[in-house]
Amino acid sequence: MRLMRLCLVLTLALSQAGCASRQNVKQAATQPPVYQIGPGDVVSITVSPAQEYSREVTVQPDGKIELSLLGSVRVGGLTAEELQKNLREKLARYVASPEVTVNVRRFSGRRVAIIGEVRSPGYYDYRDRMRLLELVSLAGGITENAKTSKVNVLRAGSSGNESFTVNLSSVLDGHIDRDVPLAAGDTIYVHKQRSTAVASWVNANILPWATIFSIITSAVLISK
Repeated sequence: MRLMRLCLVLTLALSQAGCASRQNVKQAATQPPVYQIGPGDVVSITVSPAQEYSREVTVQPDGKIELSLLGSVRVGGLTAEELQKNLREKLARYVASPEVTVNVRRFSGRRVAIIGEVRSPGYYDYRDRMRLLELVSLAGGITENAKTSKVNVLRAGSSGNESFTVNLSSVLDGHIDRDVPLAAGDTIYVHKQRSTAVASWVNANILPWATIFSIITSAVLISK
C-alpha cells in the first residue's frame, strides 16, 4: 500500500512538472519579451500635450540621451515602460500632467533570422513589437512548398535556448490574435511539406535514371 501511494505521488509530481513546462512554452509564445534599452538604440519619445519636447534620439555609448529641459538622462538597462514612467515623473516638474510614450525604433545590432520555405531567407532588423507575420512579409512571403501548420521559433533565453511551434496557417486564415511577438535574436524555421520533400528526392534521384533507362530501351527497340 505504501509503495502504491509513493508511485501515485511521483506520477502526480511528474504530471505537474510537464504541465508547468508546457505552460512556460505557451507563455513564451504569447507574451512579448521584455527588452532593455542599450547603447546605439534609436528611441522615439512622444510627450503630450507638450509636443515640442518630443524627440527621436540615439542612446549614447554611456547609456544616456540628451533631452530638452531634462538634460542628460540615463536610459541604458531600462525597459520602454520603465523609461516612460521615469520621464513622466521628471517632466511633471515642467509640464502639467504629461503623457509620455516611448518606443524603440531601431535596435543596435539586434536582428532576427528566418530560414526555410520563404522567398528571401536571411537576417532582418528587429523592430519594436515585431511579430511573426511581419517578418514573413519582410522575407517576401512563404513558398508554395511551405508547411505553414508548423513553424518553429528558436529563442535564446536567460535560462538557455527554448523552442516553440506556431501554426502560421491559423494566422493567415485571419486569426491575428494568434500571431506571436518576436524577440531580438530569434531564429524562425519554416518547414517544407513532407510530400514535397519526397517528390524532390524522387526528381533528383529516380527520374534521371528512369529517363536514361527509357532512352536505352527505345534505342534497343529501334535497333531491332
